[in-house]
Amino acid sequence: VSAIGPIFGQLGFFLRWGGKDYEDKRPRQRFVDESKRLLGILDRQLEGRDWLVDDYSIADIATLGWVNALVELYAAGDILSLSDYSNIQKWLGRGLARPAVQRGLQIPARSA
Repeated sequence: VSAIGPIFGQLGFFLRWGGKDYEDKRPRQRFVDESKRLLGILDRQLEGRDWLVDDYSIADIATLGWVNALVELYAAGDILSLSDYSNIQKWLGRGLARPAVQRGLQIPARSA
C-alpha cells in the first residue's frame, strides 16, 4: 500500500498536468508500468476478500481514494486496463457505496 500514493500521483502528473508536455514518454511509461504492477498486487490481495485486511480498515481508506482518483481525476482507466482487475472493481464499488465515503465525495472544493 505504501507505494500506491507516490506512484499513482506521479502517473496523474504525467496524464493530467505538466507531464503531458514532455517529449520523452519514458517517464510516463515507467509510472504506467509500475501502476499496473501495483494494481496486480492489489487485485491478488483482494482475491476472496471484501477488504484489504479482511475487515474494512485504514488500509482500505488510504487506498480507495487513490484508486478512485485513477478513474475520476486522472482518467487512467483505459491506459491501465482497470476493467481487467475484477477484484479491484468489486472492492471499489463496495468502498464507494459506503455512506461516509458518499458524504466525503460530496464535499465541495474550497475556493482560493
